[in-house]
Amino acid sequence: MKPFKFPLESLQTLREQKERVAQQRYSRSLEACETAAEQLKTAETELTGGWEWLQHELGSGAEASKIMGLRGWCLALESKRNERHAALDEVNRAAKTAFNDLLKATRERKALDRFYARSRQAHALARQREEQKQLDELAVQMSGAVGLLQPVMNEN
Repeated sequence: MKPFKFPLESLQTLREQKERVAQQRYSRSLEACETAAEQLKTAETELTGGWEWLQHELGSGAEASKIMGLRGWCLALESKRNERHAALDEVNRAAKTAFNDLLKATRERKALDRFYARSRQAHALARQREEQKQLDELAVQMSGAVGLLQPVMNEN
């Protein structure tokens, strides 16, 4: 009997590659999430510091022009924080999409792996049946040959 050859081997290779690419994409998206979260935290810290400085200046009776400048600066920091928050939301959505793609690629690969295992098992079973058939035929032939030799062996 011929050795086992999986007819979908090239597809199996492609599915494994697709899964690896999905894993790498997901990993990069998680790194982007961490970076965006750190940037948001930094922007929030800067904004908190800006508001505290503005409150301190208000409490100490600073000039109106200085207070207006600090308020404008705080508004700019708030805008920066909002942009960073939107960027974090965007990379989180991208990470979720990448994760779903990874799950899909993994399911597809596993389905093909199960098909491979069943095909390999079916081939092994067919090979085992073929070997048993050959052994049975050999036993029948041997028993027939022994039956022919029986009269010769009885004479001796």
